[in-house]
Amino acid sequence: MKPKISPRLRPLLLTAIYMLGIFGILASDSSSDGKGGLLCALEVRGIAPDSGPAGEVWVGLLAETEGGTVDRVSRLGRNGLEQVAVDIATGNSENAVRTIAIAVDGANLGDIYVGGDFSEGILRLNPDGTLDAGFAVGTGFNGRVNRIVPAADGTGDIYVGGNFSAYQGDLVGGLMRLNENGTRDLGFIAIVPSLETVAMEGGASSDVYGGGRTFPPLERWTSTGSIDSTPDFNPSVGINPVFTVAPALDGTDDVYVGGGFGGPNRIIRLNQDGTLDNLFVVGTGFDDDVTGIVRANDGSNEIYAGGEFTAYQGSPAGGIIRLGITGSSVNSFVTGAGFSDPTDLSSQSQVASLARAADGSTDLYVGGGFTRYDGRIVNGLARLNADASLDTGFEARIIVDGRICDNDTVRR
Repeated sequence: MKPKISPRLRPLLLTAIYMLGIFGILASDSSSDGKGGLLCALEVRGIAPDSGPAGEVWVGLLAETEGGTVDRVSRLGRNGLEQVAVDIATGNSENAVRTIAIAVDGANLGDIYVGGDFSEGILRLNPDGTLDAGFAVGTGFNGRVNRIVPAADGTGDIYVGGNFSAYQGDLVGGLMRLNENGTRDLGFIAIVPSLETVAMEGGASSDVYGGGRTFPPLERWTSTGSIDSTPDFNPSVGINPVFTVAPALDGTDDVYVGGGFGGPNRIIRLNQDGTLDNLFVVGTGFDDDVTGIVRANDGSNEIYAGGEFTAYQGSPAGGIIRLGITGSSVNSFVTGAGFSDPTDLSSQSQVASLARAADGSTDLYVGGGFTRYDGRIVNGLARLNADASLDTGFEARIIVDGRICDNDTVRR
């Protein structure tokens, strides 16, 4: 007589058998760390939170496995599980995707722009990840796109900055404005060799900032592409190179500037005319590059700064810190050991991108090439609560070659 299984226990038994089968597949995987898991390291350079009610986030990432590399744009759910995946390139030695921006105006609301090292340098995707053919770029750019920023005038146009000198075969500078259909805005002509970052001035202004490695390393342009000289914007401090610019958005027209420059110690706050805001005191500042600055999402007028640094004003700061309007660190934002990668000490903290959550919370997304946050394993992407504690309800989990790539696949 065969034993009978209770109907209430049958689903649990089937689930257990399924999980044992998955474990067996992973344990037999030849591309593993010897502990039964796929080795897969993520590097995230672009983050664009979706403002929809689901709390999803778009990320541009490089997945490195023993089988090769995949450059991808993924839409992750609120828990970090991959919902949409679009492979941009394979076999590259560094991340092809450099920037992501969500279309905020016009007929393409919900689309995302993607820029980087790949063939055309720029594309626009529909919310489901399919290519938006209405954005026709042709041959596109002849070099890398580093930053895409939606124009702040409601047109749906975008500003594009990078290391390129041609678009659709026409000679251009390193800063362009494109219409919604991908054509050049011929009313905007900026003369600049190349840019690492682009930012709108903020407020009611349609001026745009650009920073980079060439001289001058920071400049401001009007909506026509002419140098803004009313009032005269002429930074008098040595700030080369510039990697990030962020408007203060605190009732002033000041901007924060971060980069690899010494002197002002890798971060400054400038008044509208380009003079140094002496109320923002950084002292010895950071010990290494600042690659991202974003304003806190809680009305405090404070900022987050991220980068490859390990210290601020002589105190430990592992790649991420929150600063008050006077330049002092905010004690309530406790990062502990911060971000790091013990398997690659030469890369230090590797924080490459920051983005505020857009789901009504005060959380912060942090992306880079790190594998640890305050000693806990995180694979290139983390979501932090307002007090800097890790949001454990979020874990990046993508599918590479039919297998899950998450925190468990990090090389120990």
